[in-house]
Amino acid sequence: MATPETNAPSQPADPVEKPTEEHPFGKPPTELPAWEPGPATRSRSPGAVTLEVIDLAKKSDRVRFIDMIHPLYAGDPHFIAPLRMQQMHFLDTGKNVSLSQLEVHAVLAYREGRCVGRITGHIDRAYDDYHHTKAGWFGFFECIDDTQVAHALLDEALRWVKSRGATEIIGPMNFTTNHQCGLLVENFDRPPVIEMTYNPAYYGRLLESYGLAKAKDLYAWWIDVTKGLDDPNIKRFYNIAEKVKKRSGLTIRGANMKEFEKEVGTIFTIYNQAWQRNWGFVPVNEAEFKMIAKDLKQIINPSLVLIVEDRDGKPAGFSVTLPDVNALMPKNGRLLPFGWWKLATGMKSVKTGRLFTLGVVPAYRKRGVEALLCVETALRGKEVGLSGGEIGWTLEDNELINSPIKAMGGKLDRKYRLYGVRA
Repeated sequence: MATPETNAPSQPADPVEKPTEEHPFGKPPTELPAWEPGPATRSRSPGAVTLEVIDLAKKSDRVRFIDMIHPLYAGDPHFIAPLRMQQMHFLDTGKNVSLSQLEVHAVLAYREGRCVGRITGHIDRAYDDYHHTKAGWFGFFECIDDTQVAHALLDEALRWVKSRGATEIIGPMNFTTNHQCGLLVENFDRPPVIEMTYNPAYYGRLLESYGLAKAKDLYAWWIDVTKGLDDPNIKRFYNIAEKVKKRSGLTIRGANMKEFEKEVGTIFTIYNQAWQRNWGFVPVNEAEFKMIAKDLKQIINPSLVLIVEDRDGKPAGFSVTLPDVNALMPKNGRLLPFGWWKLATGMKSVKTGRLFTLGVVPAYRKRGVEALLCVETALRGKEVGLSGGEIGWTLEDNELINSPIKAMGGKLDRKYRLYGVRA
């Protein structure tokens, strides 16, 4: 999940680009290149590469799909494998409710008996219905540094989604904006934070050599909260937030873990309202949202799950900040036999986090709720021992969120790119 639309609280440090009325929180890509005929750099022959279409509903196929990544990242000090048990469940097209609206085509690439790449193509019927379009997507792209392999995989995925009627094809998307998406294209000098992607730097070159071009950049920001109210930017937001509370009668609180299901229901309602006008948004069904919440329950700090309520106790907004437990994760993605112990006992040592998602109901936008959530997150984060963390992702053209992040002291730290073509 990402950070949705908001509004600058007052006089941002940088001018706010006035959004169009039709797309105030990020517009769809409009200048994608045509898929065919493609550039001269596109490989026209797979050579010795063979492709195998697999069935992710089969455990043995999921195992091969997941485990092929380990030789690719051997020796990379920043790579952290996704938790294997979580991936096994997530990719199970027969059981994962998140995939009920998807039609998925999963492919492995082999050369001389060795698995050298993977990809998925998928059609998201919920996305098409919501946006009145015919989009195709590719995701889970992993590949050795070889254009023949990469182009054979892309050919297969793109041809498949086109055969399903797609008029534009975008990725990597694993599988929707409610999950991990984007290719890391700037700043490879440290591991990813929780629920963000990571990849070798050469992936962008492989996609561009095939003929894919930038569709949208996703921004990840970094903020230091060690100074608390001694930071003039945070202090200014605090003053705004205090005025907002007095003027509007708003209160802010942490999550009540004794009523976890009720809190999840409140946040679910706000989330779908807050995101409805963002590019790439797909409404989350309640079953999927509950599954995501259940996965995160084991690591969340209730002080950093914030809910804003009005005078009548009705929710006006929320934010969720997660401790960056990637610092504790086993490199191979396996909790057994000893990884679970490090995770269970090491939470107090985590010093950074990620503002994972934030939303404000439409009736309370432009009334300072965003400032209230941001500054309270910073102050509570410092209080529980965090030194700072990542905010994001945000859409590159959503200035209504990017400007206040900059005004509060956030620094653009990483870029993740979605690539695309017109079918």
